[in-house]
Amino acid sequence: MRSPRLTCSRWCSRLARSPSSSCCGPRTRALVQMEDLSASISAIQYYTTIQPSVRGRNVYLQYSSHQELTTDQSSHGRNPDQDEPNRILLVTVHHMLYPMTVEVLHQVFSPYGFVEKIVTFQKTAGFQALIQFQSRQSAIQAAGALHGRNIYDGCCQLDIQYSNLSELQVHYNNDRSRDFTNPSLPTEQRPRSSQLGYNDPSLFGFQQPGG
Repeated sequence: MRSPRLTCSRWCSRLARSPSSSCCGPRTRALVQMEDLSASISAIQYYTTIQPSVRGRNVYLQYSSHQELTTDQSSHGRNPDQDEPNRILLVTVHHMLYPMTVEVLHQVFSPYGFVEKIVTFQKTAGFQALIQFQSRQSAIQAAGALHGRNIYDGCCQLDIQYSNLSELQVHYNNDRSRDFTNPSLPTEQRPRSSQLGYNDPSLFGFQQPGG
């Protein structure tokens, strides 16, 4: 699956010998350092007349305020371009205009293989879900086919990364989590004197990714 970051670097390399270095920020944007200022100007001018795109989505170029880029990834976590394929996918849903449930996600991802477990939660990045397939190959096929696609027309866009988790722990089968290998799980937590919010990740036995 071609990375948008690598694609941006290839676009710029068409107009100069090669970008001297590249560094990427969030998954929706990339910073590319050209060999010199004239190469940057040429790239901007060239792509004002030709509209570049990645997987059918338009990409827009502009000058950055950065004078030089570094390749230190420690503050951003793993570089998604270097993600090792895993049978667990981390899915972020952008532009979510309709409710997202376990049933909806299962319907979207199950055509690519047996989905064992799904856990959903809310973070600052938006609605997220961890989806565990029975096999790594199924997860690879799902990521390749669904990344950047919309669940509904014009909304609910899927941003998919490989999780670094090895196994999801699910304790409840309801609209927020489901273990499809264990249908006998209860639907709700038993009353407790000190109640936790359902979105507390400790209920599922894993650390929230990207934190």
